[in-house]
Amino acid sequence: MNAARATPPPKAIRAILVDDESLLRRDLRGRLERHPDIVIVGEADNVQSAVELVVATRPEIIFLDVQMPPDNGFDLLPRLQHIDPLPAVVFVTAFDRYALRAFEVHALDYPTKPVHPDRLAQTVARLQRALCQPRAGVAASPAPIHPLASETRLEAADLVQLQDGNYQRFVEAGRIAAAQSQGDYTRILAAGGKPVLIKSTLSHWEARLPVGLFFRISRSLLINGQQIQQVSRLDREKTQVFFIDIPEPLTLSRLEFSRLRRLV
Repeated sequence: MNAARATPPPKAIRAILVDDESLLRRDLRGRLERHPDIVIVGEADNVQSAVELVVATRPEIIFLDVQMPPDNGFDLLPRLQHIDPLPAVVFVTAFDRYALRAFEVHALDYPTKPVHPDRLAQTVARLQRALCQPRAGVAASPAPIHPLASETRLEAADLVQLQDGNYQRFVEAGRIAAAQSQGDYTRILAAGGKPVLIKSTLSHWEARLPVGLFFRISRSLLINGQQIQQVSRLDREKTQVFFIDIPEPLTLSRLEFSRLRRLV
């Protein structure tokens, strides 16, 4: 355990780094030091020393590795339940296979190593927005991870929970390519996964999705112009639209495609 002695300035976000590799901690510290709103108040290289460090420094955020043999970063969370308020958690790991589990324990974010400066800036922005609202730490879902019931207007980098039966994933709002009305449900097409059918109206999604990205080209269809990869004319009446990282195209009518061309 290595606790910093410097007193952070007022309103700074107090953070600790937990990773068994000192070089990776040093790299992340250097990247975070470029963000003046984040102050590193300590470092730990295993779960036990991380518990002691949290008690000693009371951070608001933990940047936490997953694989720290013989420990696992997830093992830290139950040992913090007596801390009030609980710190939020950002998992920083080289393995993306833990992402779903990370969000199941309400992690604020899950950037993968090596963390690109732009990606880290998104994480810091999410953290800043989360701390503007009342928090209960890792025991409650942080504001930037949006369930469907939320009325918050999303930003492109905000994470949205998409769930269809037992299938669940999280996607940045800006990577949602299209939303189709299907009665009382909305079919969501998003990069990196299969379509998801959610019990919610298209109007509700239109009110939530990021301003300036999505265009309503018919009563039943919203399209994100920035996710369009290519278009292919089938005949005079039908055109296929292909999206980034989505194998399934959408087929638009002549009127829908005409509106899309005017709007995008």
